[in-house]
Amino acid sequence: MDRRTFHRRLLALGGLTAAGALFGGPASTAAGHGEGAPCRRSVVEHALPPAAETHEIVKLPDRPMALVSQMSNSRLVKLALDPDTEQVTGVEAFALGAADSMLHGLAVSSRIPGRIWATHEGGNRLLLVDPVADALDATPRVEREIAVPGGGQGPHYVSEYGDMLWVTLKGSDQVLALDHTRPERYRLFQAESHPIFAAQHPVSGEFYVSQDGASSVLRIDPVSGRTAQMPIPADRGSTPVGLISGAGGVWVVLLGTAQAGTGAFGRIDENGQIAWHRLGAPQGRSAGLLHLAFDPPGSAHGREPGLWLLGSSIVSDTAQDLIIRVRFDSSWTRIIGEEYALLPTQRCKAHRLLPLHNSVLATELTTATVAQWTRC
Repeated sequence: MDRRTFHRRLLALGGLTAAGALFGGPASTAAGHGEGAPCRRSVVEHALPPAAETHEIVKLPDRPMALVSQMSNSRLVKLALDPDTEQVTGVEAFALGAADSMLHGLAVSSRIPGRIWATHEGGNRLLLVDPVADALDATPRVEREIAVPGGGQGPHYVSEYGDMLWVTLKGSDQVLALDHTRPERYRLFQAESHPIFAAQHPVSGEFYVSQDGASSVLRIDPVSGRTAQMPIPADRGSTPVGLISGAGGVWVVLLGTAQAGTGAFGRIDENGQIAWHRLGAPQGRSAGLLHLAFDPPGSAHGREPGLWLLGSSIVSDTAQDLIIRVRFDSSWTRIIGEEYALLPTQRCKAHRLLPLHNSVLATELTTATVAQWTRC
């Protein structure tokens, strides 16, 4: 299996910056390991079977396996992980539908253990898939197919909340909420261009949806069905893409424009207000942030609260593809440290993040590659 290893030394800087003051707090970078000495981490790239577009990545609970979607040829890639080191030990790819079905979204099912939900963006279908996680070379099985109802088009992202699937429809600029136990029960919410991610607020229960073509976040009350648009302030940046639930709110990152990123991300509180943050290191201030993720329970990534950000060159060849670790104080209101790792293959249009217990994986959209940053 193709593999390249690179070592990056992390910055050890301190102090306030103008950007930190503007966005609500100090922004510094620190190694965060042992008496201020720079931390040495390894970045390894694992080659996947060739594809023009490598997208989503999920980890199967209690199984040493991750799954990756390749949209351009509708293949599901299985990555075998060493149970102790988390290193990728094997790769196999399988067709999941017709080549033009555009396999995209992946979500682990809690309601149906051992299964995942997937989307056929081109085929307008939701799939329940048994990935057959006990054997790397076993072909995944599609157990159910649900047609997108109501004329909706282009299912992009899927997430499961109890019996409900929340799906962004990129083709028709809508959000679908569907009861997968009774698919005739569904609601469609009109969005602006283009809905990407959807997440439920852990306090208010409302849903929020990023819309990268509108530079706006859609707010949905699932009880009343009322919706509202939350435009991104121009002084914070533009193009919200990554959006997830966690740490008392819904967190969103901004990609920026074709000219530059702003290194900005924010947390939406239970009242729908956004507290903004901006990265402080030079490479962070101009980062186009595409995705973000929190540590899994029991992670060894650090004592302080923190999250991962992914900088991407997807809209600009001048932007850097990099993985960023941001550490917060206990209130999740102040950044206390930043760590950066450039992906060895630049202009790869880094796409999605998956933190594991001792490392983090990132998909590279255009190079059919998964990068892995391993902690000290």
